[in-house]
Amino acid sequence: MSATRSPDLAEEHVLCTACHSAASNSDLLPTLKKGTENFRSYASLSELKLSSLSGCHLCSLLFGVLRGSDIGSGSVQVNLFVSRSGGAWLKVGILDPGETREKIMGELSVFRNLEGRLDNPPEPASPFMFPDPSIYRNARLSKSLSHDVSAALAREWLRQCVTSHKDCALAANLATPNHGYPTRLIQVTGDENLNLRLVLTENFSKSKPPYLTLSHCWGAAKILRLLLDNLADFQHQIPFNQLPPTFREAARVTRQLGHTHIWINSLCIIQDSKADWRDESKIMGDIYANSVCTISALTALSSVQGCFAEKSPDGKETTPRNPLAFRICHLPHGLHERILGPRTVYYGAWGLAWECVECLATESKPWGEVGRFSPKADFLRECFRAPSSSSSGGDSSTALFSAWRAVRAAYTGCQLTYFDDRLVAVSSLIQRIERLTSWKNLWGMWEDKLLDELLWFTDAPSDRPHTREYLAPTWSWAGLEGRVFEEMALMPRVGPSGEDLLPEWIGKVVETGMDEKGRGYVRLRGAVKRVVRRRDGSGGGLVDRDRGGDHAVASWAADTVEDSKRPLGIITGQQEGLCCLLLARNADENPDQVLDLGLVIRQNASGEAVRIGRFWQARGDIRPLFPAEIRESDKEDVLVI
Repeated sequence: MSATRSPDLAEEHVLCTACHSAASNSDLLPTLKKGTENFRSYASLSELKLSSLSGCHLCSLLFGVLRGSDIGSGSVQVNLFVSRSGGAWLKVGILDPGETREKIMGELSVFRNLEGRLDNPPEPASPFMFPDPSIYRNARLSKSLSHDVSAALAREWLRQCVTSHKDCALAANLATPNHGYPTRLIQVTGDENLNLRLVLTENFSKSKPPYLTLSHCWGAAKILRLLLDNLADFQHQIPFNQLPPTFREAARVTRQLGHTHIWINSLCIIQDSKADWRDESKIMGDIYANSVCTISALTALSSVQGCFAEKSPDGKETTPRNPLAFRICHLPHGLHERILGPRTVYYGAWGLAWECVECLATESKPWGEVGRFSPKADFLRECFRAPSSSSSGGDSSTALFSAWRAVRAAYTGCQLTYFDDRLVAVSSLIQRIERLTSWKNLWGMWEDKLLDELLWFTDAPSDRPHTREYLAPTWSWAGLEGRVFEEMALMPRVGPSGEDLLPEWIGKVVETGMDEKGRGYVRLRGAVKRVVRRRDGSGGGLVDRDRGGDHAVASWAADTVEDSKRPLGIITGQQEGLCCLLLARNADENPDQVLDLGLVIRQNASGEAVRIGRFWQARGDIRPLFPAEIRESDKEDVLVI
């Protein structure tokens, strides 16, 4: 007699006639040879939904990709892609009436053996081990993330991580309850009928209890919040049914994971008290760092959408190519939440996923795998190594600086809702580094490494958005949109005999500070050359303003779109005080490959300068802007604001 199947679990391997025909007639699926083909299409989303409700497993997966999307009257196009390595996936797109190209909405992996990806045994050293495979098998087939079969997998991930992952324990110990423990928590009691109330942590007579945190997108919805008027009432009871779905479900997850306390921003910080906001925001990063685990409602666009996405109308699972292959900018509301929290369990339309310092895990790969690029792991590992390094810059502090730059590069690719928050979002990470080192941060730049920091650049000219208040000087990346990168040419290199080749720093930071207008400035001393744009305007190169005839061109990249298009110097017949300020020369065993590197600045009549870009020029050019030997008498001071 077969065992009774749980009603919480979905059926597999049922295909409608059209999907069965598409799979049978595919030229690529039998061999998974490299190529692209149109797999199938639907006249409308309604047609796809109807087929999904009729029981087709594949249609259900495809509908899960589009769940919650507003696609209008467009048709649904499904194309099969196979890579050279044999990886295959279905791209789901919407083709609007009158258009010739569809808009890609999501992807699904394709496996020849649907179950093979689950039953392939994990490596002996896998981060998670499952003596009972039904824990992850049932989670994959769970109709809803609210069901106990999903909670069992999340609970097992958390249990094994807390008890067995050494690096995760080290990361958790970076934060101490004596610093950054929240002023208030939400106590969650009960199982079926949950009771919530606000508790003041100063009243804990014994040890402070462990707690979870919630990471979510607030959205524009008006929700129940902690205010001065309801502060006393909340300490008696928080009306559960008046909370948005995300909060109710986060409370349920708290109990499912075996805990009784959770911190939720809008319910634990008094929203109409500037003083409380100021005090709690100072320790925001530590609140997440102190938590046992963060619950992330990854695909909820607001508090009213909830954590517990139904996997599809009939409970079929939806598995994208890689649920955890999202960038930091997919969490613009929670950079410190993802980076500083030692553990995160993600709830999304595709199911459950896990991230900690040691590994990433999904329902498809529940035993976990070490991430090739995990900002959380890289940053936290360097944080707990940093105290063993001297603050003046040992190997560990250098690695921490590199980890910071990796996080910054990922974060600055975000599109923030409020650009004024450009520095606020990274303030907790900055505070963590300041506590671990003696470094001082100025407008997002590390003063101890300021010359190196000044040579940042963006992937393309961008904009300096107008902000309500002064945000940052022009020499800081913080005031500019766009992904920020470091100057790789200045990385130390190994010479032909194994010796270290270090960059030569021509420039010097004389002083930093704020002027009477509250603007940040840096006074630099270095070699300066007055330049103009090349006469023919081709390539945007810069040439020495005082030289005539044929002379070498220095390459440059403007920070802003406006400056990249602005006619400068010779083109207009005007001199605008455009200068190249030489800061460094990279190291290379071939003298012709040595680069001059520095800032492009525009000076005004009062002697103030603003950064408008960076320049570089090979020393092998026939007539470089700067001579081989730079004497101290050749240098001058420049104030950049």
